[in-house]
Amino acid sequence: MNKMTLIGQGRPYAQNQEVTMSSLDMVSYINSDRQSKATEEGLEFPCKKYRKLEHRSFMSKVTKVLGDAAAKYFATDTYVNGTGGKVKREIYNFPKREACLMAMSYSYELQAAIYDYMEELDRQRGGYLSHTISELQQIVTAARKHSDEDSSDAGRRLRKRQDDLPLLNKAEYLVESLGQLKLSFGKESGDDK
Repeated sequence: MNKMTLIGQGRPYAQNQEVTMSSLDMVSYINSDRQSKATEEGLEFPCKKYRKLEHRSFMSKVTKVLGDAAAKYFATDTYVNGTGGKVKREIYNFPKREACLMAMSYSYELQAAIYDYMEELDRQRGGYLSHTISELQQIVTAARKHSDEDSSDAGRRLRKRQDDLPLLNKAEYLVESLGQLKLSFGKESGDDK
């Protein structure tokens, strides 16, 4: 089975804000998934078996899948086109349930991947995604510096320093690993319609 890797915008969410996925993100993800499947099979993308999904096609499917409820998730997005002009386009911002329903209309595998991705965003809401990688690196660096300075008062602080080191090493490793994750839904271009 093809293992899907969801690469998303990685938007931070406020603690009380619902996690959503835009129609643009979903189209980018569906196309990334199709491209990866085509590559695994040694095919070019797009091809007859794995066609490129256009945003306008996805948009027309939304009301078929969600019915009248689709209107609640309607929004507009502004992007800069190839000539530098600002253009507005219609999009949808789906909460988890509706994103999964839309994904299921393409495949159960896609639904599972999107559900898992949104569950992870939900878990991380208010957690490490609320900081940029740079901010996390600064936090870990400050903690290491504080621990280094704190250990200069020998004796009682030496034991604390010994306890701090494994945690600091783990934090540095996790921040470095987090910096390697791809958190964007592919390349979002202004001509995605």
